[in-house]
Amino acid sequence: MKSPWQLRDYGFAALMTFGMVASVFVIGKLVPPFLELVAWAPIGGIFLNWGMARLKHRGSVALMILPLALLLMPISPAITLYLVLTTLLTEAVVFFRGNYRSSRNRLLATVVFFVSAAVIGLVSAGLMLGGQFAELLTQPWQIGGLAIAAGMAGAFGWRLGEWMMRQLRHPGKRDANL
Repeated sequence: MKSPWQLRDYGFAALMTFGMVASVFVIGKLVPPFLELVAWAPIGGIFLNWGMARLKHRGSVALMILPLALLLMPISPAITLYLVLTTLLTEAVVFFRGNYRSSRNRLLATVVFFVSAAVIGLVSAGLMLGGQFAELLTQPWQIGGLAIAAGMAGAFGWRLGEWMMRQLRHPGKRDANL
């Protein structure tokens, strides 16, 4: 079976993954743990969108996220499981829609990724870590609110990513429509 990607695509996926990881470490130091995903989603949405737009094929999100999940396995099997479940859900939704060539599918994938990341992440943190995360389990409306906020923030990142790609395709032309 032939891979739909070339060596340069694997390198690009690795750069997008690195961008996501570097930005989450910076933002993670600035906000409380349960708001980290919402605060990071706009930046993560940009990198996720760029990766999907460049790689285009089904499995593009998995190509960016699953290597990270495997690298984190020795550090935290819980984070690995959370990343795998989020990625599989995102890929499953887009599988039935085609691929990542259309901006609508990339938007759908971005929103599904961040909403499912919020729900899966907060529920698993509540069950495994307890404390303030366990308190969230008794208030599902807060989990729902954080999931909606993460999805909206991710969609904003998707929009920024689309705008930036348009600007890069047409150097010298300014687009005032954001």
